[in-house]
Amino acid sequence: MKPRPIKRPFSAPRTLATLGLGLALLSPAWAYAADPAADTGKSFVAGINVKEQARLQDIGLPAYPGAVAQQDDKDDKPGVTVGLSLGPFGFKLLVSKFSSGDSIDSISAFYREALSKHGPVLDCSYGSPAALAAKAERKKGAEQGCAEVSGDPGERVYKTGAGKSFLLVSLKQANAKDVHFQMVRMELRGF
Repeated sequence: MKPRPIKRPFSAPRTLATLGLGLALLSPAWAYAADPAADTGKSFVAGINVKEQARLQDIGLPAYPGAVAQQDDKDDKPGVTVGLSLGPFGFKLLVSKFSSGDSIDSISAFYREALSKHGPVLDCSYGSPAALAAKAERKKGAEQGCAEVSGDPGERVYKTGAGKSFLLVSLKQANAKDVHFQMVRMELRGF
Protein backbone atom coordinates (compact mmCIF):
# COMPACT_ATOMS: atom_id res chain seq x y z
CA MET A 1 0.00 0.00 0.00
CA LYS A 2 1.39 3.40 -0.98
CA PRO A 3 1.60 6.07 1.71
CA ARG A 4 -0.78 8.95 1.12
CA PRO A 5 0.76 12.40 0.79
CA ILE A 6 0.04 14.86 3.57
CA LYS A 7 -2.08 17.75 2.35
CA ARG A 8 -1.13 21.15 3.71
CA PRO A 9 -3.16 24.34 3.47
CA PHE A 10 -1.98 26.95 0.97
CA SER A 11 0.33 29.57 2.45
CA ALA A 12 1.41 32.48 0.23
CA PRO A 13 4.69 33.22 2.08
CA ARG A 14 5.67 29.52 2.11
CA THR A 15 4.73 29.11 -1.57
CA LEU A 16 6.66 32.25 -2.59
CA ALA A 17 9.68 31.14 -0.55
CA THR A 18 9.61 27.70 -2.22
CA LEU A 19 9.32 29.30 -5.67
CA GLY A 20 12.18 31.66 -4.86
CA LEU A 21 14.39 28.82 -3.64
CA GLY A 22 13.71 26.84 -6.82
CA LEU A 23 14.59 29.82 -9.00
CA ALA A 24 17.69 30.52 -6.92
CA LEU A 25 18.90 26.97 -7.46
CA LEU A 26 18.44 27.39 -11.22
CA SER A 27 19.86 30.91 -11.34
CA PRO A 28 23.58 30.07 -11.81
CA ALA A 29 22.70 28.71 -15.25
CA TRP A 30 21.29 32.05 -16.46
CA ALA A 31 22.29 34.78 -14.04
CA TYR A 32 25.50 36.69 -13.69
CA ALA A 33 26.33 39.99 -12.08
CA ALA A 34 28.46 42.73 -13.52
CA ASP A 35 30.56 45.27 -11.63
CA PRO A 36 28.37 48.43 -11.65
CA ALA A 37 31.51 50.63 -11.60
CA ALA A 38 32.66 49.05 -14.88
CA ASP A 39 29.26 49.45 -16.57
CA THR A 40 29.81 50.03 -20.27
CA GLY A 41 26.12 49.83 -21.10
CA LYS A 42 26.51 46.21 -22.22
CA SER A 43 26.32 44.55 -18.82
CA PHE A 44 23.35 42.59 -17.59
CA VAL A 45 22.56 42.02 -13.94
CA ALA A 46 20.18 39.29 -12.83
CA GLY A 47 19.38 37.75 -9.50
CA ILE A 48 16.81 36.63 -7.00
CA ASN A 49 16.48 37.38 -3.31
CA VAL A 50 14.12 35.52 -0.95
CA LYS A 51 13.86 36.13 2.80
CA GLU A 52 11.41 34.57 5.22
CA GLN A 53 10.67 37.95 6.73
CA ALA A 54 9.59 41.43 5.74
CA ARG A 55 10.62 44.42 7.81
CA LEU A 56 7.88 46.98 8.35
CA GLN A 57 10.40 49.77 7.66
CA ASP A 58 10.86 48.28 4.17
CA ILE A 59 7.12 47.98 3.65
CA GLY A 60 6.68 51.58 4.77
CA LEU A 61 3.86 51.05 7.26
CA PRO A 62 3.86 51.03 11.08
CA ALA A 63 2.98 48.12 13.34
CA TYR A 64 -0.50 48.23 14.81
CA PRO A 65 -0.16 48.67 18.62
CA GLY A 66 -0.35 45.31 20.38
CA ALA A 67 -0.53 43.23 17.19
CA VAL A 68 1.42 39.98 17.05
CA ALA A 69 3.00 38.18 14.11
CA GLN A 70 0.50 35.76 12.61
CA GLN A 71 1.25 32.28 11.24
CA ASP A 72 -1.35 30.04 9.61
CA ASP A 73 0.40 26.93 10.95
CA LYS A 74 3.66 26.01 12.71
CA ASP A 75 5.62 25.81 9.44
CA ASP A 76 4.32 29.11 8.10
CA LYS A 77 6.28 32.35 8.38
CA PRO A 78 4.67 35.68 9.32
CA GLY A 79 6.39 37.46 6.45
CA VAL A 80 8.29 37.12 3.21
CA THR A 81 10.37 39.29 0.90
CA VAL A 82 10.85 38.20 -2.70
CA GLY A 83 12.88 40.16 -5.22
CA LEU A 84 13.76 39.33 -8.80
CA SER A 85 15.92 41.34 -11.14
CA LEU A 86 16.51 40.59 -14.83
CA GLY A 87 18.34 43.57 -16.29
CA PRO A 88 15.83 46.40 -16.70
CA PHE A 89 12.99 44.21 -15.41
CA GLY A 90 12.29 43.32 -11.82
CA PHE A 91 9.85 43.08 -9.00
CA LYS A 92 9.89 43.23 -5.25
CA LEU A 93 7.13 41.86 -3.05
CA LEU A 94 7.05 42.26 0.73
CA VAL A 95 4.30 40.67 2.83
CA SER A 96 3.93 40.77 6.61
CA LYS A 97 1.04 39.13 8.51
CA PHE A 98 -0.33 40.09 11.92
CA SER A 99 -3.19 39.34 14.30
CA SER A 100 -4.95 41.54 16.86
CA GLY A 101 -7.83 41.21 19.28
CA ASP A 102 -8.97 44.79 18.55
CA SER A 103 -11.98 45.51 16.36
CA ILE A 104 -11.66 45.45 12.61
CA ASP A 105 -12.94 49.05 12.57
CA SER A 106 -10.09 50.26 14.82
CA ILE A 107 -7.41 48.47 12.80
CA SER A 108 -8.94 49.68 9.50
CA ALA A 109 -8.93 53.30 10.69
CA PHE A 110 -5.29 53.00 11.84
CA TYR A 111 -4.11 51.69 8.46
CA ARG A 112 -6.22 54.03 6.36
CA GLU A 113 -4.47 56.90 8.13
CA ALA A 114 -1.03 55.26 7.74
CA LEU A 115 -1.64 54.63 4.02
CA SER A 116 -2.81 58.24 3.49
CA LYS A 117 0.75 59.42 4.18
CA HIS A 118 1.71 57.72 0.89
CA GLY A 119 -1.10 59.18 -1.24
CA PRO A 120 -4.85 58.88 -1.79
CA VAL A 121 -6.33 55.72 -0.27
CA LEU A 122 -8.73 53.54 -2.25
CA ASP A 123 -11.22 51.24 -0.55
CA CYS A 124 -10.89 48.10 -2.67
CA SER A 125 -13.09 46.00 -0.38
CA TYR A 126 -15.55 43.64 -2.01
CA GLY A 127 -18.57 45.59 -3.25
CA SER A 128 -17.05 49.05 -2.66
CA PRO A 129 -17.51 51.67 -5.43
CA ALA A 130 -13.78 51.49 -6.32
CA ALA A 131 -13.88 47.67 -6.52
CA LEU A 132 -17.01 47.71 -8.70
CA ALA A 133 -15.44 50.32 -11.00
CA ALA A 134 -12.28 48.20 -11.18
CA LYS A 135 -14.30 45.17 -12.23
CA ALA A 136 -15.64 47.16 -15.20
CA GLU A 137 -12.21 48.65 -15.96
CA ARG A 138 -10.50 45.25 -15.75
CA LYS A 139 -12.52 44.16 -18.76
CA LYS A 140 -10.90 47.05 -20.66
CA GLY A 141 -7.39 46.02 -19.53
CA ALA A 142 -6.90 48.92 -17.10
CA GLU A 143 -4.22 48.66 -14.44
CA GLN A 144 -5.18 51.60 -12.25
CA GLY A 145 -7.18 51.81 -9.08
CA CYS A 146 -8.28 48.49 -7.64
CA ALA A 147 -7.88 46.52 -10.89
CA GLU A 148 -5.11 44.24 -9.55
CA VAL A 149 -6.87 43.66 -6.21
CA SER A 150 -9.58 41.09 -5.62
CA GLY A 151 -11.08 41.22 -2.15
CA ASP A 152 -13.32 38.47 -0.82
CA PRO A 153 -16.67 39.17 0.84
CA GLY A 154 -16.03 40.10 4.47
CA GLU A 155 -12.48 41.25 3.73
CA ARG A 156 -11.46 44.89 3.89
CA VAL A 157 -8.80 45.99 1.42
CA TYR A 158 -7.16 49.42 1.29
CA LYS A 159 -4.60 50.51 -1.26
CA THR A 160 -2.47 53.48 -2.17
CA GLY A 161 -0.37 53.80 -5.30
CA ALA A 162 -1.32 52.76 -8.78
CA GLY A 163 -0.37 50.33 -11.47
CA LYS A 164 3.06 48.86 -10.89
CA SER A 165 3.91 50.13 -7.38
CA PHE A 166 1.53 50.14 -4.47
CA LEU A 167 0.96 49.52 -0.76
CA LEU A 168 -1.98 47.41 0.35
CA VAL A 169 -3.52 46.37 3.67
CA SER A 170 -6.00 43.50 3.81
CA LEU A 171 -8.02 42.72 6.95
CA LYS A 172 -10.39 39.88 7.76
CA GLN A 173 -12.23 38.80 10.90
CA ALA A 174 -10.61 35.41 11.58
CA ASN A 175 -12.88 34.35 14.43
CA ALA A 176 -15.05 35.97 17.12
CA LYS A 177 -12.07 37.67 18.79
CA ASP A 178 -9.19 37.98 16.29
CA VAL A 179 -8.61 40.04 13.16
CA HIS A 180 -5.91 38.81 10.78
CA PHE A 181 -4.34 41.41 8.55
CA GLN A 182 -1.47 41.64 6.13
CA MET A 183 0.54 44.51 4.75
CA VAL A 184 1.87 44.26 1.21
CA ARG A 185 4.32 46.37 -0.78
CA MET A 186 4.64 45.59 -4.49
CA GLU A 187 7.07 47.27 -6.88
CA LEU A 188 7.40 46.34 -10.55
CA ARG A 189 10.10 47.75 -12.82
CA GLY A 190 10.16 47.62 -16.61
CA PHE A 191 6.94 45.66 -17.13
